[in-house]
Amino acid sequence: MKIYAPGLTLLFLLPPALWAEEPQPLPEPAPQDNVWLDSSHEYVVGKADNIAVWMDNFFGVNRVDEEAPYSTLRLRVEQEWDEMEGWETGLKLRGKVHLPKLNKRLSLLFADDDEKTGQDDLLLERQNSPDDVALQYTAREKKHYRVDFKVGLRSSLHPKTSARYRYEHPLSDSIIGRFSQEALYRTDDGFGSRTRLEFDKILDENKVLQWYNRVEWEEEESGVSMNTGLAFNRRLGEHRALGYFIAISGKTDPEAFSTAYGFGMRYRQNIYKEWLFAEVQPNYFWRRAEFEDSREGAAAILFRLEAVFTRDWD
Repeated sequence: MKIYAPGLTLLFLLPPALWAEEPQPLPEPAPQDNVWLDSSHEYVVGKADNIAVWMDNFFGVNRVDEEAPYSTLRLRVEQEWDEMEGWETGLKLRGKVHLPKLNKRLSLLFADDDEKTGQDDLLLERQNSPDDVALQYTAREKKHYRVDFKVGLRSSLHPKTSARYRYEHPLSDSIIGRFSQEALYRTDDGFGSRTRLEFDKILDENKVLQWYNRVEWEEEESGVSMNTGLAFNRRLGEHRALGYFIAISGKTDPEAFSTAYGFGMRYRQNIYKEWLFAEVQPNYFWRRAEFEDSREGAAAILFRLEAVFTRDWD
């Protein structure tokens, strides 16, 4: 259910001084308990001073939640103003629950299927969302690669199954490359595939440049859809981060054309203990749905309040 009301934005008004504060030194990371996962996670935690991993965790990238050795629940209240659509408010729930009593490699994934809430769906990390309800089995995980299988049920009650291979490797002391290929089958839409290629460039202990690329094909759709985005993220302190991004999406049918392109920024802050976050994301995009449509530009701003709960099943 969606509510059109601008009042929620008052929750997100943050003092301007927070934006200018210099980065503060971070405490040494606490020792991690042993878990069933092998050395791959030790490699991830230690790579490139951890700033790329810190950013993905702080901004709540789906891939990180899906691969983490603990259970996570994210409850989001989002309010968005769009120059063309007006105000819109949505409630979203996403999470993963480990099922160690059944199998240590088995997890339950669930998510809200409303991808229209929030204009940052053009940010590629949000495209890696799990099914509405799905069982994920990690068949193999080594230092640089991982293989997962999923069986899920969509909100339309149509089953879906998929297999994903992810490979990650440092290309230099400051560049990390990541590739994933997913083959899937939906009973209502047929076969499909998703290919992702990502690079993290570590600039210093508080700055990272991230480049996301995605290509998706579906049997029921003509051509393929593509998406690419570049984000510059800066850690302002232990509890705050600021990012700037540009993104473009497109299709290849009836001929290659861009469906949307634009730019924006996002500011996120941990506002209470370790589980409550506020985020604001203004952006401007030029869009068109079909090749023959005229392109229209529109400003938008997204306000988000997110509660994040994690639990180590060990």
